[in-house]
Amino acid sequence: MRLALPLALVALPLQSGLALADDPWVSAPAGAVAREVQPTYWIMFAFAVLVLAIVDGGLIYAAIRYRERPGHVARQFHGHNMLELTWTVIPTLMVIGFSVISFQRLQFINDTRGADVDMAIGAHGRQWSFTFQYPQEPRFRLADGTYLSVGEELHVPVGAKVRIELSAEDVIHSFWVPQIGGKKDAVPGRKTELWIQADVPGTFKGQCVEFCGDGHADMLITLVAHPANEYDAWAKQAVENANLLNDPATKQGAELFKQRACFGCHFIRGVGGGRVGPELTTLARKDNIAGVLRPVNVENLVRWIDDPPAAKPGTQMPKLGLPPEEVQAIAQFLATATK
Repeated sequence: MRLALPLALVALPLQSGLALADDPWVSAPAGAVAREVQPTYWIMFAFAVLVLAIVDGGLIYAAIRYRERPGHVARQFHGHNMLELTWTVIPTLMVIGFSVISFQRLQFINDTRGADVDMAIGAHGRQWSFTFQYPQEPRFRLADGTYLSVGEELHVPVGAKVRIELSAEDVIHSFWVPQIGGKKDAVPGRKTELWIQADVPGTFKGQCVEFCGDGHADMLITLVAHPANEYDAWAKQAVENANLLNDPATKQGAELFKQRACFGCHFIRGVGGGRVGPELTTLARKDNIAGVLRPVNVENLVRWIDDPPAAKPGTQMPKLGLPPEEVQAIAQFLATATK
């Protein structure tokens, strides 16, 4: 006891300081829902600490003060009406109070069908990623008549109330971006929904928070909040990229990537692959290929895929001897799919 108590008192503030360094949602909410939930969290946290201090303090005090020891017989207690009434009434009042303030927040959080909703985006969960389907609006329309659908990343305009319509393909998943707020399960065979609203521009990390299989830890969400006056420009670029992905040459490159040795070594989120070589999920966003070829474009990808040792002597990636047309198709796929 003499050792444990001082260590706990030292560890608690250190742990709290490290947590605050990462800007958790309770100290830096960036969305309307997170901001609404924050006071309730702190109220419940304060009462939880108070109850912990009273209960554990009482246990520790009683264990020390009334313990059996030489020259002292441990006291026996057989009921105390006032004490029992106290620890029944006070927790009951606390639960009622928490229920009232929680219900008030739930009315706000569950208002997904109000007239103030600006747009609706579908979020389809499957092992192990979310795919986001944008609304049937002209700015999201693709050349083939379908509408923009993007995996992993969700893009929203700052200040817009966005309804997220959840569905699941295989098992239960759960959507949560802590700093923005909102947490809801995506259940196979059912439609569920929540709403989010980003207060400030930025990139916010989220994750599926319902264990959904051995790839659960990799089921990540990236929410990008754009200033309202820049959102249409992003949508235009996203549509152009999607049209490139639908290009026959790019589709051929995707199939070749899966069929050739590429797939056995390199992983692309949403596509799959091996873990022997570097992950290529964000390859096109980098400023170089293997540290030697700049910029990352189709031309330099063709040079690298065609003959890696010629571009970087000593590299572990061998020359695969692929026909030029296959190299070109794979390069176009990588340049497009990893933006």
